[in-house]
Amino acid sequence: MMRSRNCWNAALSAALVALVAALPTGGARAQESRNTWTWSHSDDNKKLEVKVENKVEFNEDYSDVSDIPSDGALRIVDTRDSSMARRLVVTRGASGELQRDYALNGARREFDAAAREWLRATLLVAARRGGLDARNRVRRILARGGSKAVIQELTHIEGDYARRIYFDEFLKIDNLGDEERHSALVNASQSIKSDYERAQLLLGTAGVYLPKGSLAPAYFEALGRLSSDYERRRVLSVAIKRTDLSREALSAMAPTAAAIGSDYEKATFLSEAARRHQADDRLRAAFFAATNSIGSDYERRRVLNAALKSGELSRDALIDVARSAARMKSDYEKATFLIGAADRYQADERLRAVFLEAVGTIGSDYERSRVQTRFARLTN
Repeated sequence: MMRSRNCWNAALSAALVALVAALPTGGARAQESRNTWTWSHSDDNKKLEVKVENKVEFNEDYSDVSDIPSDGALRIVDTRDSSMARRLVVTRGASGELQRDYALNGARREFDAAAREWLRATLLVAARRGGLDARNRVRRILARGGSKAVIQELTHIEGDYARRIYFDEFLKIDNLGDEERHSALVNASQSIKSDYERAQLLLGTAGVYLPKGSLAPAYFEALGRLSSDYERRRVLSVAIKRTDLSREALSAMAPTAAAIGSDYEKATFLSEAARRHQADDRLRAAFFAATNSIGSDYERRRVLNAALKSGELSRDALIDVARSAARMKSDYEKATFLIGAADRYQADERLRAVFLEAVGTIGSDYERSRVQTRFARLTN
């Protein structure tokens, strides 16, 4: 059993390492709207464009169209070979049959064996480079050859969009072990270069990784590879709303946020996460460590306000809030926050002392007097 698992892991690693090196050439793009999917690839004025309108179904090996609704169409324009420019439109005829309007160098031709071979090769290119019918294709490969067949196919997939869809389906396979999921997600985060597509993959697989403590490290390892502060925060913001987070996943969130460079993005997430980090000493310590890494006093004040509004805070939590406020450099931001927080510190002697210590760090006489006046009114 151990030998079989080791062989499986070796095959997985080898296949996915090959995928890392499989980068697309030329310019390629895929667009998807509600009823239309379009992929085009151009290189030195040589172009291949495949457009699917409405729902088009393909046969098992993607060598031809098997079904098209009355309002659907498959449209292909291929000028990769200037001496063999091709155009194909496949639609549903009035009597229900598939109609193939095929042209070679501008002249209509019979859809013969050579044309069928060209279509087979073209659909394979569109599937592997553009993600044509990707989700259905992964399911078909899985049903036909199991997860090993999907791994093998992954070595041929090019383009971040297609890779993301294939990996998304692969990572949701029920019988994958934790080691396989960890290895696959790490390799996906390395082979997919687009932060947007990486983020989409993480969002799509959160339900697989975040509820299980043993898988959470792989998820945050992949999240840490995102260079975009916006995309990293976007994933965290969605994740913190989940009710099925493992303790390991929740514990990793504030430290991950602390590594975000943008004060705005960092503060946005910490404001959303404040409520879930106050009741536990370890989580609260990580939360305030991340909060104290915010350089902008305005953004830090925004987070501290969110913490105050997150529910009933313990004495220790309120002490952490006041001490974080005392670290602000801006007398105005510090005073403004302390004025708003004053009523939370009046009833307890220890809290009152910590609050007044924070007030004492205000350098401006005017700003300090503003806070003292507010506090005096509350305590009299």
